[in-house]
Amino acid sequence: MIRRYPLHDLRQRVETELRSNILPFWLRYTVDEEFGGFRGQISNDLTIDPHAAKGLILNARILWTFSKAFSVYGDPIYLDTARRAYDYLTRYFWDPEFGGVYWMLDYLGKPHDTKKRIYGQAFTVYALAEYYHASGDPEALEKALRMVKSIESAGHDDVHGGYFETYERDWTLAQDQRLSDADMD
Repeated sequence: MIRRYPLHDLRQRVETELRSNILPFWLRYTVDEEFGGFRGQISNDLTIDPHAAKGLILNARILWTFSKAFSVYGDPIYLDTARRAYDYLTRYFWDPEFGGVYWMLDYLGKPHDTKKRIYGQAFTVYALAEYYHASGDPEALEKALRMVKSIESAGHDDVHGGYFETYERDWTLAQDQRLSDADMD
């Protein structure tokens, strides 16, 4: 038998799960006090690999999530975590020479995969915009707007519309457009 919950009950249950389990899990297990930023890999049994690479999507999602959580709930720990994510992302993922953000770092914060993938650039724009909303930091908005310009100038396919996915570090179109080895080119 399927239990039916009124919308208010469902909302309350989701909020309780978010604030009692999901956000505390990320605060407890992912903050990387040893090497900075956030852990790159935690297995199902909660074994942490301290030397795992750190991916852009995970870091952008952490920035977005904790920025949004602060905007909704006002808990200072959420803004502190968002600020940590913002500082790490802009210090290590940000490409100071060509703009945009790298796809992957090693555990020390050194670029491991310097490709510019539009998927990751777009997630970072969302995250920076939400962080700006939560913190009021004008630098976050300025970085988001610069990224949008980079995406539009390098990524847009003027012939067919839409966007190409993968670029080299210098924003030249990559031969291999896949996000991962599991995808078709």
